[in-house]
Amino acid sequence: MAYPAVLFTVSADDARVDPLHARKMCAALQHSTSATAPVVLRCESGVGHKSRSVSRAASLAADTLAFLAHHTGLEIPE
Repeated sequence: MAYPAVLFTVSADDARVDPLHARKMCAALQHSTSATAPVVLRCESGVGHKSRSVSRAASLAADTLAFLAHHTGLEIPE
């Protein structure tokens, strides 16, 4: 089956959700897809379940939106 581009985000120091789950899901999806679209894992160290600074939150949002824009064909007008 061909899956679309996928971005998983995980916090390495999350006490509530083990980051291993996201790693396993990412690997399973990479193994099972027949598409050339990327399946990417973005792992952020030094961050827990809720403890994220404003700059890190902005960085996560920017990476997520950039990934989404690129893989949906969004063009930025000049």
